[in-house]
Amino acid sequence: MEYVIYTFKSSNFAYLALSSVESENIRARLVPLLPEIDAGCGLCLRYEKKFDEKVREIFSKNKLDFDEKYMLIYKKNERKPEVMPYDLS
Repeated sequence: MEYVIYTFKSSNFAYLALSSVESENIRARLVPLLPEIDAGCGLCLRYEKKFDEKVREIFSKNKLDFDEKYMLIYKKNERKPEVMPYDLS
């Protein structure tokens, strides 16, 4: 399973992003940052990678501010994901 996460400078930005994404019927949630990621307010928005294009459109349309973006890859029978910076281009 692959997920994308956005990190934020403040929890207000994180909650605004969650509200904006959920209003477009995309399943997302706020989760604590993983120990491998040291950024922002300690919360991140997580959603399945298959929704990435739509979420990018939502962030652009609503001018949502975020710090960084990462990909989480959960491999079969492994509890801890591989964390990779996600290309924003």
